[in-house]
Amino acid sequence: MICMKSLFGKTALITGAGRGIGRTTATMFAEQGADLVLIARTVLQLDETVALCKTNNSDIRVLSVPTDLAELRQIDRLFELVDERGMTVDILINNAAVFASGRSREFPIDRFQHLLDINLLAPYYLCQKVMPMMDRKRWGTIVNVSSLSGCFQVTKFPGFGAYNISKYGLWGLTEILALENKERNLRVNQISLSGVDTQMFKQAAPPGVKADLTSEQVAGEILYLASDESTPITGGNLILDGKSRHWQSDD
Repeated sequence: MICMKSLFGKTALITGAGRGIGRTTATMFAEQGADLVLIARTVLQLDETVALCKTNNSDIRVLSVPTDLAELRQIDRLFELVDERGMTVDILINNAAVFASGRSREFPIDRFQHLLDINLLAPYYLCQKVMPMMDRKRWGTIVNVSSLSGCFQVTKFPGFGAYNISKYGLWGLTEILALENKERNLRVNQISLSGVDTQMFKQAAPPGVKADLTSEQVAGEILYLASDESTPITGGNLILDGKSRHWQSDD
């Protein structure tokens, strides 16, 4: 059981914070005492998330920045604002993602580029941005939110090729950054999910298919990986399929 205020004194940057898993994670982190940097594309959704976080804990600092993760210049501007506020990121939750379906032989290259920009390049660039801040404190944790389709059993996800490829890349990023930063007290882990009751799942799932997980269940596991409760785990992939909870790791 994670104690209340387990993130007090930490600042968490959460992508895709306007709804779904990102919003639920933000409100849970607020309860745990974390200051927050919240990003999403939609201003109204961000404002709603900020209000919920402040309701849960009026003492925390919250910076919300509408950001299109496909535009690296907007990510640069985000960190300029973080610096102007005198904030420093201790926890990064790479949650935002987009989905598109289609067989690889016909999938338009511009759609594939856009999907990679958001699902893989943006997390890579965000990690580059936060790691120097974490180095200064000799503490940091990064959690990448992924999908079962990016780990194994791709035959269960026909027509998801481009999306699957982006998530396979995210798993590689997790492993590599964990290895490169193992001696820096900077942990990098991943959580890979089956269907979660979110808007994106409803758009992607075939008719009649129900989600296995709730946003609250997922946010609780993200909190575990972000906090010292999961020390010393790094380079791990926590699999949640709605039936079990287990690790995929090279160790």
